[in-house]
Amino acid sequence: MRKSILSLMTISGVGVLIGFSGVLWAQQSSPISIEVNFDKDYYDYGEPIGVEVVVRNISGEDLYVSKGFSSKQFYLEMRVIDPGGRLLLPKRSETRTEFPDAPAASVILNSSGTAVQVAECEVFPASGPGSVITQPIANLSDYYETKFSGSYYAEVQVTPMVFKQSELGPGNPCYGNIKDYESLEVIKSEPKQIYTQGTTTEVNIIPKYWLLAWKDGFFLIPDIAVTIWPEEGKTVDDYRTDTIRLNNDLAKNVWKMYSFLKRKHYLLASFDKQKAMNSLGQVEAGREYPVLVSGMFKNNTYFGGGEKIQVIQIFP
Repeated sequence: MRKSILSLMTISGVGVLIGFSGVLWAQQSSPISIEVNFDKDYYDYGEPIGVEVVVRNISGEDLYVSKGFSSKQFYLEMRVIDPGGRLLLPKRSETRTEFPDAPAASVILNSSGTAVQVAECEVFPASGPGSVITQPIANLSDYYETKFSGSYYAEVQVTPMVFKQSELGPGNPCYGNIKDYESLEVIKSEPKQIYTQGTTTEVNIIPKYWLLAWKDGFFLIPDIAVTIWPEEGKTVDDYRTDTIRLNNDLAKNVWKMYSFLKRKHYLLASFDKQKAMNSLGQVEAGREYPVLVSGMFKNNTYFGGGEKIQVIQIFP
């Protein structure tokens, strides 16, 4: 290993620690790059969505990074936006903490005999083995819910903290002074877009025009009605009516109905207008927005469908 190792220790974290003398690297390029690469752009329903996350040291110097950085699950740091504009959270088996990547601190004596609070680290080399971290996963759907048809956007975001190591020098294990650091800005991969053919349940949302005033609770009829027509091979009794949602809001009521015109049963669900409008987030009059209706079957598989509605404004 070269002796001219860059005296930095990078800790990748989500939060910003308060109380240290950090300096933001706002005008400098990041020493680390992140890429998200999908194996194709379009996926049929049920087809595995292969994706690879690639992390590189592009500083030109070896970096000291927090111990475990190279084995970090970067694909769980993705920001995945579904066709409804909702941020999807990853499925995690472990419990997250506020600063999940902050290593345990120890105290050692530096060369002048002063006690220094330090963190254990590893080397992220500038070249050769280990300079590129590649993490392929066979199916993005194993970690994020990609059950609806439409476009998904994905990027990885991490917020490294860069720690100086000038007074300590290299060692095995190596340590960095955690009270003397420079904090990087958020490192983002380039956003990537894919299209998936998700489950398709026929739904009908009534009305198709939503008043902007609903956000403040101004309406005469309090509910939005949604009809849900069973998929082929399913009946209304196959649906878990307690799981039916419009965007993220549960239905107020769900009834089993019969259509003499279609000669089949269907579900009729009602949703609160104000909650439905607010589920869209920030909206503008005159624009269309996708609305997703989803839920589960009694065999614990998902169904979903959607329509676009238009937000209008009658009163200025």
